[in-house]
Amino acid sequence: MTTHPSQRRVAVATRPGAPDVLELHDEPLAPLNAGEVLVRVEAVGLNHVENLVRAGDYAVQFPFPYAAGLEGAGVVVETGPDVDIASGTRVCWTAVFGSCATFVVAPAAMLARLPHQLSFEDGASLAHAGVTAAGLVRHWPVPDGAVALVWGAAGAVGLVLVAMLAERGVTVIGVASGARVEAVKAAGAAVVIDRTREDVREVVRAAAGGRGVSVVFDPVGEATYRTSLEVLAPRGCLVNYGQLSGTLPPVEFSDLMQAGSIFVTKYGPRAGIVGRDDVGRFVSEALTLACTRRLVGGTPARFGLERVVDAYTQLGAHPEGKVIVLPHGA
Repeated sequence: MTTHPSQRRVAVATRPGAPDVLELHDEPLAPLNAGEVLVRVEAVGLNHVENLVRAGDYAVQFPFPYAAGLEGAGVVVETGPDVDIASGTRVCWTAVFGSCATFVVAPAAMLARLPHQLSFEDGASLAHAGVTAAGLVRHWPVPDGAVALVWGAAGAVGLVLVAMLAERGVTVIGVASGARVEAVKAAGAAVVIDRTREDVREVVRAAAGGRGVSVVFDPVGEATYRTSLEVLAPRGCLVNYGQLSGTLPPVEFSDLMQAGSIFVTKYGPRAGIVGRDDVGRFVSEALTLACTRRLVGGTPARFGLERVVDAYTQLGAHPEGKVIVLPHGA
């Protein structure tokens, strides 16, 4: 059996602010409790929500200082009592705080076994996206045969969301740009709009038979809000789950009425859809899809743990691929 390491190195957000508030700390590792697993972290996936939380620009707040990172992949090195995962098992996870580290202690129920076809970087790119997408498809009822518009369809969440909707019999219209259009098609979209060359409103109207779409999934926010209202069918729903373009505009009830008495909702962790025991199952759903469809888009940006400030800075520049931290080096 692998000897329990005595400590780990972890990125810590010392105070609210930009990525430069992150510091590397060495901290002891306590003995495992029942249901816990110690994992050697091989890849950490960074997510935009982390920059928002650390900067104090999000509804969810953490007390400072706190250990950064929430998504990753690695190898089980030790298990506590009442755990049925063997040492040496490849796993990935999300919502395990303090994951930007050399080792992490995680509840076994929140881990998903990583199929041999997928790399550690794949696992660290799919876990958080998989849980988010699984929550989104359950947040608003989208029946078989409905038409859905997915903004940011080539992003980490977007690709998995497209695949999950397509698996459920939904006709998906994805919005992407340039070469990333092909990735969205491969994920399962029936129609892909290149936002740099085509008018989103016109293409959606044509693809949806002039009626509009049943639901819009949007991580962008302010820049796409008006267009989303215009392409919805009567009593359709705009599901926002991010604000990449800036602060969301206020919702005017008269606008909702004029657009066809539509609904607007913001999806987040307080929706009550994803409990601790759901995380591993939802991640596994995404991993299963990723074994038959290419759901990791773009070229990842890789950083060693000692360059964690650079990694989160790169994340803030909205790269086309996932930002990955490799705690033990390339």
